[in-house]
Amino acid sequence: MMITKLIRLIAIAAFTIVVSTGDILASQKAAGPAAVSVTDIKVSFKLDPRLTRGLYMGERWVSPPTYIGASGQDTIEARALGIDDKGRPVNIRTEWIPIDPEMVTITPGRGNEVRITVRRAGESSLKVAAPGFSRELAIKARSYMGNSILVEISQ
Repeated sequence: MMITKLIRLIAIAAFTIVVSTGDILASQKAAGPAAVSVTDIKVSFKLDPRLTRGLYMGERWVSPPTYIGASGQDTIEARALGIDDKGRPVNIRTEWIPIDPEMVTITPGRGNEVRITVRRAGESSLKVAAPGFSRELAIKARSYMGNSILVEISQ
């Protein structure tokens, strides 16, 4: 009896969160992207599945000041989220612009989720731009154990 009530309360709380999140996103969409003032862009990186395989953790996204890819990881999935002037996350339209396209390629070049592929060792930067704000990421790649590349991305 108590467990049934507890399950109902949890279901109601989850439904309320989903509905209120939907209301926030709907109001942002109705107001249009120009109505939202972006003061920061938070970039997150997906951990290489080789690190979490077998641990039943699912996908893990992290936002450290410096992301270091796993050994031999030359492609890194990244996503961007805007932060408004009140510190709340907002959906934004981003453009990812590599400074050295021969070293770093982005697929697709626009959107909140992209794949960053580092083709060779060296240093470059990547600009993540949204209307009214941009962030620059520093990319360092070095050869590691033969043909592998060790990638470091700093925010």
